[in-house]
Amino acid sequence: MIGDIYKRTKLLSRTCLKIALVLPQEVALCNLIRGHLIEKATDMAIKSKGLMDTQNPEYFLQKLSNAKEAADGCQYWLDMIQEESYLDSDIINPILAESGAISNLFALAIKKIKPNN
Repeated sequence: MIGDIYKRTKLLSRTCLKIALVLPQEVALCNLIRGHLIEKATDMAIKSKGLMDTQNPEYFLQKLSNAKEAADGCQYWLDMIQEESYLDSDIINPILAESGAISNLFALAIKKIKPNN
Protein backbone atom coordinates (compact mmCIF):
# COMPACT_ATOMS: atom_id res chain seq x y z
CA MET A 1 0.00 0.00 0.00
CA ILE A 2 2.79 2.45 0.90
CA GLY A 3 4.48 1.66 -2.40
CA ASP A 4 1.26 2.54 -4.25
CA ILE A 5 0.93 5.83 -2.36
CA TYR A 6 4.54 6.66 -3.20
CA LYS A 7 3.93 5.95 -6.90
CA ARG A 8 0.86 8.19 -6.86
CA THR A 9 2.60 11.01 -5.02
CA LYS A 10 5.60 10.78 -7.33
CA LEU A 11 3.34 11.03 -10.40
CA LEU A 12 1.41 13.93 -8.87
CA SER A 13 4.68 15.64 -7.98
CA ARG A 14 5.97 15.29 -11.53
CA THR A 15 2.66 16.61 -12.89
CA CYS A 16 2.81 19.62 -10.55
CA LEU A 17 6.36 20.38 -11.67
CA LYS A 18 5.17 20.40 -15.27
CA ILE A 19 2.26 22.66 -14.33
CA ALA A 20 4.67 25.04 -12.62
CA LEU A 21 6.70 25.26 -15.81
CA VAL A 22 3.72 26.27 -17.97
CA LEU A 23 2.32 28.99 -15.70
CA PRO A 24 2.56 32.43 -17.31
CA GLN A 25 5.95 34.03 -16.60
CA GLU A 26 4.62 37.58 -16.87
CA VAL A 27 2.04 37.22 -14.04
CA ALA A 28 3.55 38.03 -10.63
CA LEU A 29 1.17 35.74 -8.73
CA CYS A 30 2.14 32.84 -11.00
CA ASN A 31 5.77 33.34 -10.05
CA LEU A 32 4.83 33.06 -6.37
CA ILE A 33 2.62 30.02 -6.98
CA ARG A 34 5.32 28.36 -9.10
CA GLY A 35 7.89 28.40 -6.30
CA HIS A 36 5.52 27.14 -3.63
CA LEU A 37 4.01 24.45 -5.85
CA ILE A 38 7.45 23.12 -6.73
CA GLU A 39 8.44 23.09 -3.05
CA LYS A 40 5.28 21.36 -1.80
CA ALA A 41 5.08 18.87 -4.68
CA THR A 42 8.66 17.70 -4.26
CA ASP A 43 8.29 17.60 -0.46
CA MET A 44 5.20 15.44 -0.79
CA ALA A 45 6.93 12.84 -2.96
CA ILE A 46 10.12 12.82 -0.89
CA LYS A 47 8.25 12.51 2.40
CA SER A 48 6.01 9.74 1.11
CA LYS A 49 9.10 7.84 -0.04
CA GLY A 50 10.39 8.14 3.52
CA LEU A 51 7.38 6.12 4.67
CA MET A 52 8.91 3.01 3.09
CA ASP A 53 12.15 3.41 5.04
CA THR A 54 10.95 3.21 8.64
CA GLN A 55 9.90 0.45 11.00
CA ASN A 56 9.37 2.67 14.06
CA PRO A 57 5.62 3.39 14.51
CA GLU A 58 6.14 6.85 16.06
CA TYR A 59 8.57 7.88 13.32
CA PHE A 60 6.19 6.46 10.71
CA LEU A 61 3.33 8.54 12.10
CA GLN A 62 5.53 11.64 12.05
CA LYS A 63 6.54 10.97 8.43
CA LEU A 64 2.90 10.35 7.52
CA SER A 65 1.85 13.65 9.11
CA ASN A 66 4.63 15.49 7.28
CA ALA A 67 3.60 13.94 3.96
CA LYS A 68 -0.04 14.92 4.57
CA GLU A 69 0.99 18.49 5.35
CA ALA A 70 2.96 18.66 2.08
CA ALA A 71 0.01 17.16 0.17
CA ASP A 72 -2.31 19.77 1.68
CA GLY A 73 0.10 22.52 0.65
CA CYS A 74 0.21 21.16 -2.87
CA GLN A 75 -3.59 21.08 -2.92
CA TYR A 76 -3.71 24.72 -1.78
CA TRP A 77 -1.52 25.94 -4.65
CA LEU A 78 -3.39 23.83 -7.19
CA ASP A 79 -6.65 25.35 -5.90
CA MET A 80 -5.16 28.81 -6.41
CA ILE A 81 -4.26 27.94 -10.01
CA GLN A 82 -7.82 26.75 -10.60
CA GLU A 83 -9.45 29.76 -8.91
CA GLU A 84 -7.34 32.20 -10.92
CA SER A 85 -8.06 30.24 -14.15
CA TYR A 86 -4.39 29.93 -15.06
CA LEU A 87 -5.09 26.49 -16.58
CA ASP A 88 -8.10 25.06 -18.37
CA SER A 89 -10.45 23.25 -15.98
CA ASP A 90 -10.19 20.07 -18.10
CA ILE A 91 -6.51 19.98 -17.18
CA ILE A 92 -6.50 21.12 -13.55
CA ASN A 93 -9.65 19.40 -12.23
CA PRO A 94 -8.39 15.78 -12.49
CA ILE A 95 -5.09 16.82 -10.92
CA LEU A 96 -6.95 18.52 -8.07
CA ALA A 97 -9.05 15.38 -7.60
CA GLU A 98 -5.94 13.20 -7.35
CA SER A 99 -4.32 15.64 -4.95
CA GLY A 100 -7.39 15.52 -2.72
CA ALA A 101 -7.51 11.73 -2.88
CA ILE A 102 -3.87 11.46 -1.82
CA SER A 103 -4.42 13.86 1.06
CA ASN A 104 -7.43 11.79 2.15
CA LEU A 105 -5.35 8.59 2.03
CA PHE A 106 -2.78 10.15 4.33
CA ALA A 107 -5.55 11.36 6.68
CA LEU A 108 -7.15 7.91 6.82
CA ALA A 109 -3.80 6.26 7.51
CA ILE A 110 -3.06 8.74 10.31
CA LYS A 111 -6.48 8.16 11.84
CA LYS A 112 -6.03 4.40 11.67
CA ILE A 113 -2.65 4.26 13.40
CA LYS A 114 -2.75 7.29 15.70
CA PRO A 115 -3.27 6.34 19.35
CA ASN A 116 -6.40 7.61 21.15
CA ASN A 117 -8.50 8.00 17.98
